[in-house]
Order: sequence, then C-alpha cells, then structure tokens
Amino acid sequence: MKLAFLTPGTGNYYCGVCMRDNSLARHLMACGHEVTMLPTYLPHFLDEKPASADQPIFFGGINVYLQHKFALFRRTPGWLDKAFDNKWLLRKAAARSGMTSSKDLGEITISTFRGEDGPLVKEVRKVLDWFKSHGKPDAVFLSTIMLAGIGKVIRRELEVPVYGFLQGEDSFLDSLLPEYRNEAWELLSSDVAKLDGCIAPSRYFGELMSDRLGLDASRVLHHPNGISMDGFIPQEKPPTQLKLGYLARLCPLKGLDILVDAFLLLKDTGKFPDLRLEIAGGMTEEDEPFVLEQRKKLAQAGLEGHSSIHPNVDRDQKLSFLRSLSAFSVPARYPEAFGLYVVEALAAGVPVVLPESGAFPELVEQTQGGRIYRPNGPNELAEALEPILGDPEKAKAMGLAGHQSVSHDFSNEQLANRLVDNILAPLGKGA
Repeated sequence: MKLAFLTPGTGNYYCGVCMRDNSLARHLMACGHEVTMLPTYLPHFLDEKPASADQPIFFGGINVYLQHKFALFRRTPGWLDKAFDNKWLLRKAAARSGMTSSKDLGEITISTFRGEDGPLVKEVRKVLDWFKSHGKPDAVFLSTIMLAGIGKVIRRELEVPVYGFLQGEDSFLDSLLPEYRNEAWELLSSDVAKLDGCIAPSRYFGELMSDRLGLDASRVLHHPNGISMDGFIPQEKPPTQLKLGYLARLCPLKGLDILVDAFLLLKDTGKFPDLRLEIAGGMTEEDEPFVLEQRKKLAQAGLEGHSSIHPNVDRDQKLSFLRSLSAFSVPARYPEAFGLYVVEALAAGVPVVLPESGAFPELVEQTQGGRIYRPNGPNELAEALEPILGDPEKAKAMGLAGHQSVSHDFSNEQLANRLVDNILAPLGKGA
C-alpha cells in the first residue's frame, strides 16, 4: 500500500508524536508498504534516522503566521514561501515560540481549522498539489486531529480514506482563551465528521474525544501508540545504584516539580541515603526558568550531588538512561491521552509509578508493570514510591513483566501490521 503521514514537527526538541510516526512508518516499510512522512508547521526533531526521504514542510510556521496576519502574504510567489519554509529559519522561529501571545495562538488556531475557507487556503492547496504531482496514496494519516481541516479536503479531492490520530488535543484546545475555545471545538468537530474516522491511543481518550467531538463511538478506533523495540534490552538484575527517573518534557504540566518534591521527601525519611534523581527530556527556551527553579530547589536541600538533569537526550542516551533506573515516574498534572514515555520505561524493564488519571490506569493494568496512586501530590507519590524503591528484586520483576507486555502489545513491529489489517483492510484497502 501507498501511505502518507502528515505530522507536525517541533523544530528544536524531541516530540513523542514525531518519533512514534517515524518508527511506525519505518516498520510499515519493512512490511512492504510505501510510506511518506510529510512534516507540517516545523521540521521533525527525531531520535533515529528519518523513515522516508526529506520532504518540503507544509503549513510552515512562518508562512502560517504571515498569511494569517497580512493579506499580502496570501498572494506571494512560491519561491518566497519556500524561503520562509527553510528548516534552519523554522528552527530559529521554534526557539522563540514562547513569544506567541495567547491572542495570536487562538486566532492562528482558528485560521488553521478554517483551512480552505480561511486565510491559509494557499497552504491547503500546496498539500493537494504535492499529492497530485507525486501520486495518489491509498490512505492518509493525520498524526493529530488538529489537521482535520486539511484532511477533509484531501479526502474530498483525492477520494482516499483519511484517518486522524487523537493525541491529547483537548488540553491544548481547553487552554485557548474563552473567545476562541468554543469556536475551535465547533470547527474541529465539523471537520472531523468529514473524515473516515479517528484513531485513539487509549480507550480512555477515545471515549473522552468521542463525547467532546460529538462522534459516534463506532467511528473512534482503538490503536495504541507504539515504539521500536530496537535497543530496549532490560537488565535482568536490579541496578546497583538506586535511581528514580523522569523522561518527558521538562515543564510544569508534566509534574516535574511534583517528582522533585517527592524525591526530597524520600530523602528526608533517611531510608534511601544513596537514592539519586535522574531527570531527562525535551526542553525549550520557554522551559528553562522552570528547570532552573528545580535545580535551585535541589541545591538548597543539599542534594545537587544526588541528582542530574539531561535536556534533549538522543536515542542512545535515552536507552542508556532508562536501563540505569530503579523506578520511573512522570506525575503529569493533566490526564494523558497515552504517555509514550511510560511504554519506553517499561520496555527498558523499569517499573512505573503514575497518578490515577487519563490512560495511566489502563496502561498499568494491561502491562502489570507498576502501580498508580492518588491524589497527585508529592506526599502521595513518595508513599507510592517507597515500596518500589525498598524492594529492588520485586521492582525488577515488575519491570520485566512490563517489558514482556510492551514487546507483545506496544511494539511498532507488531502494531504496523495491525494498523493496516484492522483499520484499512475492512475498507477493502488492505494489502
């Protein structure tokens, strides 16, 4: 089959969605399918080799901003648009993303959702023109449902099935200013209704978005996010050094400060004198003050030497980092649609301790690779971590059980075939 993925990039930090799509595309290609990844907004920032050949960036962040703001740029020639889509330039712009005002963010979101009926119609046509000149695919996947405004046009004009992945869009839309929030949800709901269906990474999020988008439950399919198992070889024995780890974006929403406070409480008990806190993940310029605050907190407690922070680790560093951990936690403040980092930790044979929210209970129950707690505060997290850290042998057995489950149920080696067999084959589009 000939498949295409439209995937937004981040430009300057690792993104779980980009990496998931790239890994899935790579394994689909290994199964004999032809796959093209088309970046949108910003360049992809991956931790492994790109699955498909380099492609132009569509809906480039600079062009989107200029066309939204100024009518002049809706009629500029292609060579100028191409210059604004230069990857180096877009990465520079991505580093300054924190400067976008809440008002601009809301207005640009609405413009993007309006697609062919709004100021970004030129960008919509570029996507269609690319497909028409490179051959019609058998199916198109939108890595986030936020691209539904483009997807409905692709489906209508090319007459191919288009599916949109659901990936935690609710938290972004709910964060918009009130004057944009309701309109954004209404536009998105209208666009999604014109796609062939949505693909949810967890049953929790599928049910949530089915309700919020007004979709019949039968049009929301379940297909978990996955990872490539390459290099995920867990240690059979507990690490000699007791280490508590975190791997996610270094920001308040992911609850890094909650974990730091829980670590301080655990050290205060005197039960874990050798315990270290190891932190890694994507960090933007916008995140730096928050990360500095956590560093200061650890230094003031005299624990600077018992902790380390590693921003923007590559794949090899990530694998080594995860293998060294005794326990893993990302106490996210909002209900996660999935949490790819949970699957990565389990794949490395590390038990997880997570708040009872979003998809976390679903993941822990299916993998038997950890435990959940509530409510989501430092005291409760510290209490949940104590028995895990206090019994390394039992913790390692839990982590290894998680590894086996991930190998079977969440590896892209397995999920690549299921995507085609379970979603496209019923339409008569299977290989």
